[in-house]
Amino acid sequence: MACKYQRKNSPFWWIQYKTPEGKYRCVSAELRRDNVKETRSADKLVEKYQREEQKSAEDPYRTGSAFTEWVPGFLEANYNTPGTAKTFEAYGWRWRSVVKFLDGHKLTYPRQITYEHAWEYLEWRKAGCAKDGIKAGSHNTAIHEIKFLSMLMTQAVRRGYADGNPLLHPGIQKHKPDEKPAMTDEEITKIRTELLRWPEWMRTCFEIAIYTGCRVSDTNIPLRDVDLEAKTITLEKPKGGVERAFTVPMREELVPLFTRLKQERTNDQTAYDYVGTGSKWEKPSKMWWRFFKQNDALNLRHLCFHCTRVTFITRGAKQGIPQSKMMKLVNHASDEIHRVYQRLVVADVRAELNAIRIPSAPAVPSGDTHTRPASEMRGGRKSSPKPPLDQVAEAA
Repeated sequence: MACKYQRKNSPFWWIQYKTPEGKYRCVSAELRRDNVKETRSADKLVEKYQREEQKSAEDPYRTGSAFTEWVPGFLEANYNTPGTAKTFEAYGWRWRSVVKFLDGHKLTYPRQITYEHAWEYLEWRKAGCAKDGIKAGSHNTAIHEIKFLSMLMTQAVRRGYADGNPLLHPGIQKHKPDEKPAMTDEEITKIRTELLRWPEWMRTCFEIAIYTGCRVSDTNIPLRDVDLEAKTITLEKPKGGVERAFTVPMREELVPLFTRLKQERTNDQTAYDYVGTGSKWEKPSKMWWRFFKQNDALNLRHLCFHCTRVTFITRGAKQGIPQSKMMKLVNHASDEIHRVYQRLVVADVRAELNAIRIPSAPAVPSGDTHTRPASEMRGGRKSSPKPPLDQVAEAA
């Protein structure tokens, strides 16, 4: 059972307790022995550890409640499906970071997780852990992984491995990401010129994205979903899963590209083959990151591949395409999300402003004597005229 005890040369109470895996640990309560109030607080802390020991002893699922015993199977069963393959991959990378944190902090069971661990994880993830192979991540990346751990805790509660989820609403605010700009004509030309020195699949990927506004993961389109006769492109597995599948018309500029691809490849193949190492750091998204962020020859570090989508949507808005039709073209279900991609400036709406017809006000003659003085305006204060100075002197 947990108990408090004194340690030589220490002014604080120390607590010994038993972990869920059956090991004994000793920690400082950081509560002074010579303070009655803090001693009572130490007693309450001992009672808390005793309750946790009792729960662990009575837990019928103790042998299978460790995170590493059920999380991989849970992810495999729920997300390793054709419709959620991208989610499964993303959760796999998040689990890789989370499990390193749990091991490093000796958090084996869901019952050990507290609210404070959310903030500890935030600082740990932003700093990185070289010995575990975890590179420093951004603030928002850490929040995504905390939400992932919260999802696991909710599942643990349902399985009876924990009494509650202390990470359900951690109250950690995301940082607003930098706004992605739209590309100019000069920048598009410069990118195309630079791509001549890079792999061919990147040129195919860029042309599809700049003319359709689709995401980088959607540019590798199965050729069986490209209809040259009807001039349509079908995206069967966009962001959001197969339920969000949609078809868009094909730009004339893409007809020669897909005609060549159809001649060179079979319908079972996709628009391009990517040959990489299979490492996270050699994936297409990382290659594009290197192209824009580490390319001194290009010198367009303010851009990224997703700017092709911003460019497509912004130019559509400038051309006066109705928002409902643009949302159909890029498969946006929310007006709010769609507005995030628009980069209209004052010059883009000046013509529309001047097109709004409002009756002009009549001109006021320059010698108009009917204008009311300010003192007679509504709310104005009328002042009585002052008597001449000679009358003031006679009255005195």
